[in-house]
Amino acid sequence: MRSLSKFLYRPAAVASALAFAAWLALSGAAAASSVIYVAPGGSSGHSGNSCSSAKYATINDGVTAAAPGGKVVVCAGTYDEMVTVDKALTLNARSATIDATGLDNGVLITHSNVSVGGFTVENATGEGILAEGTSATGIAHVKIDGNTVRHNDQGAPDSSYTECQPNGQIPGDCGEGIHLMTVHDSKVLDNFVTRNSGGILLTDEFGPNHDNLIAGNTVIDNAFDCGITLASHNAGWDPNSQTTTPSVGGVFRNTVVRNVIRRNGLKGEGAGVLIAASFPLAAAYSNQVLDNSISGNELAGVTIHSHPGGGYINNNVISSNKIGRNNLGGDPDAGIGQTAGIVVYSTDQPTHVTIDHNLIFNDHFGIWLSSATVTATMAHNTFVHVAIPVKNG
Repeated sequence: MRSLSKFLYRPAAVASALAFAAWLALSGAAAASSVIYVAPGGSSGHSGNSCSSAKYATINDGVTAAAPGGKVVVCAGTYDEMVTVDKALTLNARSATIDATGLDNGVLITHSNVSVGGFTVENATGEGILAEGTSATGIAHVKIDGNTVRHNDQGAPDSSYTECQPNGQIPGDCGEGIHLMTVHDSKVLDNFVTRNSGGILLTDEFGPNHDNLIAGNTVIDNAFDCGITLASHNAGWDPNSQTTTPSVGGVFRNTVVRNVIRRNGLKGEGAGVLIAASFPLAAAYSNQVLDNSISGNELAGVTIHSHPGGGYINNNVISSNKIGRNNLGGDPDAGIGQTAGIVVYSTDQPTHVTIDHNLIFNDHFGIWLSSATVTATMAHNTFVHVAIPVKNG
């Protein structure tokens, strides 16, 4: 009772305690005010403390009003707009739909430290959700989680939107449902991606795309392109140092894990998971495809391609996946007409791949490798109802 009780009841201590309590109350008020509410009936005359009293009727207005690092809660309803997030922000939906009919994207993210979750995003000309870094350093710490991304990539082949231009057998791939372009250290988690031209795409147009996690997504029935694509579109490989030039490009150290990937590319040419570097000095390497369930896709369940004169696709890992019947339309580049679980095709670039602990079933070829250029470390793969477990070219 000696020092503690005396301290607790001193007037100065009481004043300090009251001041601290007041600071806490003000901090709580500040935290509450950093949450912006958006609702279809929002009005500037409202208090802005909840969905029923939202100050903003459009998501873009809410984003504009939010402080960097703040949070925008989008309440139930349909919002006919393309949302641009150009500051660090958390954007959370409560039964909200973004209808981007006639617009380039549903959500365009151009800044690091952005989270977008819980939306239905539909009907965009290009990507439903595009995270785009336009400089070599890209953007980072983007999280896209728990969204339904459907019926995007709707631009026709003659659309002015760049990603919609025809590409080989693909009649107007408009950038996929979700696209990370020059993005690193980010996450695409637990989204339902369906009825777009393609599912989820990672590319390196302006700089490297690396160390991203693509996990827990369901990617089904995207008619013209792949379920999940890791594609180098930039000439960033340095054949002398055997590395990518970080200021230029490369798609590397990304992890694709625990996704369900089915029935993609059936009207075009799409794999379950595609890793590709299709021209000189492009590079898609050291990526991991782990513990996914993959079946019913137009190309092989996991397809790794480097075309004639193509780029670097070395040291990718395919492990612990369940891969059913795939390559339903054959692989015209590799010249494979039968079904196949895994295809690694490189005509003139020495390539090594690790393929282990996979269950492959109901395919003609379990694993198909280009004989002259591809070597593989293979162990503990299981083949069920597979005519030729491993074929070298």
